[in-house]
Amino acid sequence: MNQPKPSKRLDLQGIRACAIIVVLGFHFFPNYCPNGYLGVDQFFVLSGFLMCMLLKRAESLPAHSLITTFYTRRFKRILPLYLLVLFVSLIFLYLVFPSSAIETNQESAKYALLFVSNRAKSDQENYFQMLSVAIDIFTHTWSLAVEIQFYFLVPFIFLLATKIPIKYHYGYYGVLGMMVYLYGYSISQNSSKNRKYCFLMCEEGGVKDNANVQFILENRGENDEIHGEEEEGNVRKQNKKGVVSSYILLGSLFLITALPWTLSSKIVRPIVTIGTGLLILCSEGNLVLSSKGLTYIGDISYSLYLIHWPIYAYWKLTSGGTLLLFVALLSSIGLAIVTFEFFEKWYLKLSSKNVGALVMILFFANVIAIYKDDISDTIQYMGRDYSNVNHVTENMTVGKPYFLIDKNLLRIFLDDAIHLNYLWSKNDLNNLYAPSCIYESVNTPYGWCRHSGLSKNGKYKIVTFGNSWTANHAKIFYEECGYKAKSILQGAAYGREPGSRLSIKHVEISACEPLYISGNYASDVCKSNFTTFETRIEQEKPDYAFHFTRHVEIGAPFPDNVTTFDKDPVYQIMKGQMLKFIANIKFKLFIMHAIPTIVVDSIGKVARMVKNGIDLINIDNFLVHPDQYEMARKRYEQLMKDCNGKCEMVDYLPEFYNNSTKTFRYFDEKGFLYFTTNRHLSPHGLEKIRHVWTDICSKL
Repeated sequence: MNQPKPSKRLDLQGIRACAIIVVLGFHFFPNYCPNGYLGVDQFFVLSGFLMCMLLKRAESLPAHSLITTFYTRRFKRILPLYLLVLFVSLIFLYLVFPSSAIETNQESAKYALLFVSNRAKSDQENYFQMLSVAIDIFTHTWSLAVEIQFYFLVPFIFLLATKIPIKYHYGYYGVLGMMVYLYGYSISQNSSKNRKYCFLMCEEGGVKDNANVQFILENRGENDEIHGEEEEGNVRKQNKKGVVSSYILLGSLFLITALPWTLSSKIVRPIVTIGTGLLILCSEGNLVLSSKGLTYIGDISYSLYLIHWPIYAYWKLTSGGTLLLFVALLSSIGLAIVTFEFFEKWYLKLSSKNVGALVMILFFANVIAIYKDDISDTIQYMGRDYSNVNHVTENMTVGKPYFLIDKNLLRIFLDDAIHLNYLWSKNDLNNLYAPSCIYESVNTPYGWCRHSGLSKNGKYKIVTFGNSWTANHAKIFYEECGYKAKSILQGAAYGREPGSRLSIKHVEISACEPLYISGNYASDVCKSNFTTFETRIEQEKPDYAFHFTRHVEIGAPFPDNVTTFDKDPVYQIMKGQMLKFIANIKFKLFIMHAIPTIVVDSIGKVARMVKNGIDLINIDNFLVHPDQYEMARKRYEQLMKDCNGKCEMVDYLPEFYNNSTKTFRYFDEKGFLYFTTNRHLSPHGLEKIRHVWTDICSKL
């Protein structure tokens, strides 16, 4: 008895499963699956095949109906789940991610929401760098951006093909494909990924429409998964040779994408793309691809692709460890199953009108989530005046939310300290940019820049240099010292290289120290900066130079059997570098003294602890990390003795040390913090030390 042929091409779901498996391998275990990114290329081929099926099935319709049908079905399949995952990711970004990751991801969410995540990236946004750093939880949406953008081209490419005689179709699609292929190799690998379009042959190359083969899409509950149907007079007969070929192709493709050795993308990408297209043509009846396990993984592959990266990003950002990596992977799979069973299946049964309403609701929910801080600021600080750039006023408190009736409007104010502490950390990286500085490197506050708009009466050439504290102090230094300068050259070094690992618990290894470098944490970038600082100061020959640097390694104890500075290798490197600096500085080198660093994980809890009446001394001990700063101070003080009178310390210790409690206090009595989660001074902290720079600059 003949079994009814299933309406669904199970083998194609199996190909999807293989693709998502290697993508997961690439993201979760990149050392063991370095070629897994090729799975995304396989998704492109499958998507192109589906587009062709949709268009081929509707080719008898009028042009406007064909286009409407195509967009309705495609957007119905993609948008609801995509927008839901964006929204949930934003919620968890605010709830569990460190506040320093929020600003970057809010910006990325805007691009993701508009499907332009594949825009040309700056060097700081390099895609493969993001895969390693894992801060941008929307990095993976670039592939959906490519697909959506291609949707705006493919119906018109297809309609143009219908005006061309069939015998020229191979040439038509072949020329388009070759144009894109050549374009991809004419630009960099990263740009190619960002601009990649998947021109697939929508006629003989994708859908055979002759006596041998024809695939058409069945309208099954408006779920446009790929289906196959026997058509009267045109039955697809797959011979044994085709089945054998499908197994050979499947094994070869999986071997390439899952190999533990990195292969040249310029070679394997075309092979995998063409090989996947050939596999689609002969895979029907392949028992491996049609197995229940693989087909179900294929069913959940869209959910799994969208969900897995934010979870992995959180794991890597917080240095979860190997065990938690597997927990993250299993959590991704579990959430994908739940989403598929209870959300995807549900909305695919809805009418197009209801799906449209759902899409609009989710879209505006994302807009509100992205701009929530701007919205809350508008509500919370409506009509309030500020005298300082940190927005802290005397009437602000930390305590229960309170209400104020003013001008017949009921305004709800949240806890000021909690709210502003959060905003300062969230906006910290953006605040590193100095509006007056003309940067040599575009789109980054690191590297070198020269300040503009200085007073015509300025006398001195000034250089400010160091790690990210240089950029952190740039605005306030410009405001307090700019009137004395005829030029200000600024150099801020950031030590993390593309591909190096960064976590919220290990941000200290990302900073370069201009006076010291070792092999323990020093990246090649820091080693290069160590020389660059010397070179730029030699070239500039400033009157004054200012060393803005939070100590990292110079607080390390003496090595074994070393008790004096003349035999201390750390100090000797510092001294040698300092002498090179002052040889090219006319008057004086100002060096920032060491103070204890902060415990990053404690920052978000301070305002609430103050609100709850916790003893402030206990909060001091909870927040401050005193290790090694004393040794750093001793080395700096010895440096003053060996500086031949050309160095002066800038010491923040009197500003932050509480003599009555004998503790360092990095917050005020209302809970407003002086530091951010990136260990930079917050706007409130900068205001606290402003007078230090007023005094220094007035005496130049």
